[in-house]
Amino acid sequence: MLETTIDNTAILISHKIVRYKDFSKRFTELLDELGILWKYADYTNDIWIRDFMPIELDDCTFLKYRYFPDYLRDDKDYMKTITDCAQLCKEFRIEYQETDIILDGGNVTPCGDYYVLTDKIFAENNRQKGDKALIAKLEKLLKRKVIIIPWHLIIQEDDPDGEYADVFGHSDGFIHWCGGNKVLMSNHRDTDPDEADEIKRILESYGFEVTEMLFNVRKPEPLWNWAYVNYIKVGNRIIMPAFGIEEDNQALKYVKEANPDCIIRQIRMRDIADKGGALHCITWDYTVSPEQLADYKQ
Repeated sequence: MLETTIDNTAILISHKIVRYKDFSKRFTELLDELGILWKYADYTNDIWIRDFMPIELDDCTFLKYRYFPDYLRDDKDYMKTITDCAQLCKEFRIEYQETDIILDGGNVTPCGDYYVLTDKIFAENNRQKGDKALIAKLEKLLKRKVIIIPWHLIIQEDDPDGEYADVFGHSDGFIHWCGGNKVLMSNHRDTDPDEADEIKRILESYGFEVTEMLFNVRKPEPLWNWAYVNYIKVGNRIIMPAFGIEEDNQALKYVKEANPDCIIRQIRMRDIADKGGALHCITWDYTVSPEQLADYKQ
C-alpha cells in the first residue's frame, strides 16, 4: 500500500456494486492499494450513490435535496428504485440540512468557486430555463455561485430506441475540475458540436481553461469513450476508467497533463459504463470527522 496523504476523506460505495463481482473486487483492492478509506453502504436501491447522497458544502456540512429524477419516475415501483439517503446518513452519522429542490448529485459538480449544473435542473423542478429565482435559491443553499451549461436528450441514428441516450443530464458526464482554472471536458463534440461549443464558451467566460478530451483513433467507441471524464480524485490519487480500447492511452495522457502531481491508476469497467455511469457516479467521497474516521480505521 502507498503511504497515504489522505487523512480525512473517505468513500462510500453502494453494497449493490458486489453484483459486479469481478469489478468490485478489483476496485476495492485498488482503493486499498492507494490508501483510500472506503466502506460499503447499505440502504441503497441502486449503485449510483453519487446521485442520491447529500452535497458537501464545507467540511462536514451537508445539504440533502429531494432526489426524484424524471428518468426513474416512469417505473411503477419507483419507490423501490429511488433511494432516500436518510437511513444511510444516520448509519454514518452524517448530519444535514434539507431542501425541497429536486437535484441529482451527479448534476452538481464542484468547479473552483462554482458549482456546474446542466439546465435539466429547470425541467426537473418545473421551471422555465434560466429561472432566476431557482438559481438564487440554489446559490444561497450551496453557498457558491452556479454555472448553468446546456443539455438536451440526444438519440443517435444507430440507436433509434434511445437505449444508450443520455437521459440523465448530469454535469459530471461533461466536465471535471482539475484545480485552479483547469477543466477537462468530455468528447461531447463527437455527439453535438454546437452544444460542446456552448459549454466551452460558458466555462471560458468564467475564466476557466477548458481542454476537450478528443480522440484520434481508427474506430471510436462512443459507448465508453465519453466516460473518462467521470473519474475520481481523492487527495493526490486518481482512479480513472479504462475499457481496453484505443482511446484508453490518449485519455490517460489528458488526465496526467491536467493533474501532473497525482498518482493515477486505470481500471477496466465496461460492465458499469454500459449502464450509463462510471467511477464518479458509483462513489461518494466526503470529509469525515475524527469520530467517523475511527470507524474506518477499525
